[in-house]
Amino acid sequence: MTSREAGTSHPAGRSTRRRPSVSHLLVVFAVVLAFVLNILALQGRTASVMVAIEARPIPAGSVLAPDMVRMVPVDANFGGLESLLGETDVGARYGWVVQRDIAGDGVIDRGALAEPASSDGFRAMSIPVPVHRAAGGTVVPGDLVDLIAVDDDVARFVVSGVRVLLVSGGGSGFAAVDHHVVVAVDASQALAIAEALAKGAVDVIRSTGAPSIDPADETDGEMAEDGT
Repeated sequence: MTSREAGTSHPAGRSTRRRPSVSHLLVVFAVVLAFVLNILALQGRTASVMVAIEARPIPAGSVLAPDMVRMVPVDANFGGLESLLGETDVGARYGWVVQRDIAGDGVIDRGALAEPASSDGFRAMSIPVPVHRAAGGTVVPGDLVDLIAVDDDVARFVVSGVRVLLVSGGGSGFAAVDHHVVVAVDASQALAIAEALAKGAVDVIRSTGAPSIDPADETDGEMAEDGT
């Protein structure tokens, strides 16, 4: 049996646990930070919305159609997002009139489009015409206009008394055609205008307040024969 001297005792047991070192804490912090940054990066990649841009150059005066538009993703935090056309509202803008040239993957913003003012049953048709052949640029929406074409040196009325929906000036890049007049037409008038444009230039005559005429009865040759 082992004896102990008076005043002596066994040493107190030491704990084997160690406090985390600064280096350990830094490693844990780095791992957590990397995890958080990865989550934020993934959220950033998914936080986008689809907006409309031109699929091909769109000249001013065109009537917007699906084949002119393609959708691309844009950051949902983009400051001007409210001015752009998204997936949910671009369909409602088909048939609207483009007021300025859009090219080079340009975005189609709401301000670039104007709602046609034609009544039900009418179509909106754009007529490219230089200012000097469009009453000197004095035609305004709401006016009535006549269209005159010249075939074989004989002038004729193509259509008469069609209502103007929109007038837009073109850019300096198209000196020969720097004006677009958009008019409300029925099916037969649209075909007559398209045929006249395919043959050559037309003149837009402001006829607001003028007596109505029947284009089928009014040609330069016929009026000359009548002496009027």
